[in-house]
Amino acid sequence: MIKKIILIIALLSLSVAGLFAQSEAVSRMRQNLLVLTADSLMGRAAGTIYEYKSARYIEKQFNKSGLTLLYPHPGQDFSILTAKEDTLKSQNVVAIVQGWHPTLKDEYIIVGAHYDHLGQNKLTIDGKETTQIYRGADDNASGVAVMLEVAKMIRAQSFKFKRSILFVAFGAEERGMNGSWYFANRAFAPIDKISLMINLDMVGRGIDGSDMHTYTFMPHTQLVTLLKDVSDMPLMISPQIHTADYFPSDHHPFASLGIPTLLFTTKLHQDYHTPKDTPDKIRYSTMEHLSQYLFNLVETTANMEAMLERTAFEPKDENSEDLDKIFSQNEVDRPATYMKGDQRRFMQEWVYHYLRYPSQAVEVGIQGRVVVSFIVEKDGKVTNVEVTKSAHHLLDNEALRVIKVSPKWKPASIAGQPVRVKITVPVEFKLTK
Repeated sequence: MIKKIILIIALLSLSVAGLFAQSEAVSRMRQNLLVLTADSLMGRAAGTIYEYKSARYIEKQFNKSGLTLLYPHPGQDFSILTAKEDTLKSQNVVAIVQGWHPTLKDEYIIVGAHYDHLGQNKLTIDGKETTQIYRGADDNASGVAVMLEVAKMIRAQSFKFKRSILFVAFGAEERGMNGSWYFANRAFAPIDKISLMINLDMVGRGIDGSDMHTYTFMPHTQLVTLLKDVSDMPLMISPQIHTADYFPSDHHPFASLGIPTLLFTTKLHQDYHTPKDTPDKIRYSTMEHLSQYLFNLVETTANMEAMLERTAFEPKDENSEDLDKIFSQNEVDRPATYMKGDQRRFMQEWVYHYLRYPSQAVEVGIQGRVVVSFIVEKDGKVTNVEVTKSAHHLLDNEALRVIKVSPKWKPASIAGQPVRVKITVPVEFKLTK
């Protein structure tokens, strides 16, 4: 009886502690959002003193959470040339949580959000001059608030992360993604060491996470599998996954370099880019659910054996012969086909037809998704079969076994010439009740 009472007290204590922690997270995000949308910052227009003050506030929050600033005050500064040929100054605020692994710490995951908005507007109503402030509560104080919360969470548990995590508050996004372009194309030297770029833009309007969307810019099997794996974790939201793009934002400069990207958003609304985008319409529970989801997503990606595969937008080596390269299915004139179908037909008619759930895995209840990549050679043979995301060695080995003995495919071609293509597929092992 005494043991039962002690157990109940312990469980209640854990529940209260969890609720207290959750309320603290919401309180921090609300406070950060209210500061960024306050009258004193006048809408945070790019190149103004108000954007500069916003950057200093974000810098202060990074320091408060124990992160290291990658660039000293005033940050990663750059200039904007306006249509009137005026030069405006802006800056990115960049902080880092360094990974613990001796070699993987030199590879990076970026979590970014732009902090500028549209500023203010003067108008005359009934003969009286009035100032309209474009507060940008959802666009994009919400994204910054979530980024700051995730930064705090990851810094507190940095021992869990093999790769390094960069947190970037981008300036001048509303001027044409100037901050993110400058970061990706001019300022950050090891750009080829970025495994994933996560962009948070307008994430404060969903209902308890049910309206959260994520966009992969283009089809990417590994990314979709990662997102689903995190959604399968206890108490996680399940963002709606789109293998396309939604709106231009700070992920674009990274995507154009072939870096895998994810845009998280609760989508556009009628208050977008109007003075009606105010803090009273923000749903902080949505932002809290997202911050928990992002923590797990970043942790999973940071601890993968290899970086995520680059996309078809990766710059090509001009010194190599095209026909000796390995292409993706999206880059060729005619993709490789299996029995006159694509990889979906291959999965249905070959992989899942011959796949055998390992009895040992069934006995102990092991399930999950294995991501496997392989090359279809110029003669149609399947080679270089390897696991790019492991679930368990029993499941990995079975997925490899089936794909390695695949029949020949019809090879891909460019200008009528056969070429090698790399294909990545998720192999799902799921136990039914």
